[in-house]
Amino acid sequence: MSVLVMDASGNHALAVVRSLGRRGVRVAAAGETWCAQSFLSRHCARRFLYSSPERGIREFRAALGRILARARPAMVMPMTERTILALLTGPDGIGSQAALAPFPPRESLRVAFDKSETLWLAASLGVAVPRTWSFARLPDFEVLRSRLTYPAVIKPRRSEIVTVDGRIVPSGPVAYCFGPERLEALFLEVHRRAPLPLVQEYIPGDGYGISALCDRGRIRALFAHRRLRMIQPTGSGSSLRESVAPPPAMAEAARRLLEALRWHGVAMVEFKLDARDGAPRLMEINGRFWNSLPLAVAAGVDFPFLLYRLGIEGTCPERFDYRVGVRSRWLAGDARHLLAVLRGRPAGWTDPFPPRLQTLREFMRLGGRDLHYDELQASDPGPLLAELVEALLRQVPRRLASLRTPAIEEAPGSPFDAGGGPRAGRAGRSLPGGEKGAGFVPETASP
Repeated sequence: MSVLVMDASGNHALAVVRSLGRRGVRVAAAGETWCAQSFLSRHCARRFLYSSPERGIREFRAALGRILARARPAMVMPMTERTILALLTGPDGIGSQAALAPFPPRESLRVAFDKSETLWLAASLGVAVPRTWSFARLPDFEVLRSRLTYPAVIKPRRSEIVTVDGRIVPSGPVAYCFGPERLEALFLEVHRRAPLPLVQEYIPGDGYGISALCDRGRIRALFAHRRLRMIQPTGSGSSLRESVAPPPAMAEAARRLLEALRWHGVAMVEFKLDARDGAPRLMEINGRFWNSLPLAVAAGVDFPFLLYRLGIEGTCPERFDYRVGVRSRWLAGDARHLLAVLRGRPAGWTDPFPPRLQTLREFMRLGGRDLHYDELQASDPGPLLAELVEALLRQVPRRLASLRTPAIEEAPGSPFDAGGGPRAGRAGRSLPGGEKGAGFVPETASP
C-alpha cells in the first residue's frame, strides 16, 4: 500500500511522511515547490510537484490527475484547507483514481471551515464562545463602536476563499482594533481580502488544542496540548507547545461538537482558557491535520498511522493514553516569534508581552527534558535544510505581493455544494437561546 501526502512543505505533512515511513508504508509527497521539507526526508520515496490552487483549481486538479496516474497511491492525504477545498470542489471529488483519507460529510466540513457556522453550532450545543458579531452586509459602524470592548478582533470567517475566477486564496491574518476610532478602517481592510469578517471580543489567556480521530462521530483517539509560545505573541499558531492531560470541560465540548458533526477523520478543536473567569471558550475547529501534529506523535498518539488504518481497514484501535509534559518546538516558527518580540510591543497592546532579553535566552536554549523538534531529527536532517531554503525563497514573492493586494471577490455559495448553488448564511437568523450562556450575538446590517 502507498500513500500520497499533499502540502509537502508543512510540519504536519512531514510528521505524516515520517510516521507512515517508519511503519513501512511507501510514501510519496506532493507540493508546490521543490524546496518542500518532506521531499528531503529519508522516509519519502517519491516526489511530485503540482500547480498551486491559488493559481487555479482547474490547473491544480489537472496536475493532481497526472500525479495519481503515475504514483497510483491507495490513499491521498491532503493537509490544508486549500487542498481539501480544491479536491472536494464539485460533485466528483478526486474521482476513482485513488481513495481519499477519511473525511466527514461535506456539510460538516462546510461548518468546520466557516468560523461563523462553527460558533452557531457551538452556541446551539451550549459550548461557550467569545462574544461575536457576524454580518450579512456592511455594518453601521457608529452603533457597532458603542457595543464593543477593546481590543476587539476582526477575523475572516474562512482561512481560504474560493474566488469567482476559480482560485483558492488565503484570507490573511486577523486584525486587532485597540480603539473605536480605527474600527471602520480595520474592518474594511480585512473585508477587502475576506468579505464580511467577524468581529469578536478578545479573550485573554492560554491557548489549548483538543485533537481527535473520529469514526463517524465516535472519538477513537484523543490528545491535548497547551501553547507555550506563539509565532506572533499577540495570537497565532504555536512555536512551542506541551502535551497535557485533556481538560475535562474542553474534552467534553470537543466531544459534543464532533458528535454533532458526525466527524470522520482527524480534527483539532481550539480553545482559549479565559483568564477573566477561567472558562474555556471555543475559538475554531481545524478540520484537518494541525501544524503541531509532531507533538502528538512524539507523545505517543500516532494520528497519521491511525488515520491510515481507519481508511484502509475501516477501523483502528483506540488511543487515549500518552505522555504528558512532552514538548515540541518548531524552530523556524520560534525564530519568527523572536523577531516579533524584538520588534517590540504593538502600539495599543495592553496584555502582557514577552521581554526581549528573556525571549532571546529562551530561543538559545536548544535542549531540555522531553524536548522534540518538529523539523529537526538526527536521523532525518534533510527537512530542516529544505525549510531554511524555502523560507528564504518565499520572501521574494511575499514582498512583491505586499506591494499591491487586490480586493477578493468570493464565489457565491459553498464549494462543498455539489450543484454549486448559493446557500443561505447564518447572519440574521435567531440564535437558539439568544445570548444565554454562549455569548454569541447574531447581527445583520446594523448592530
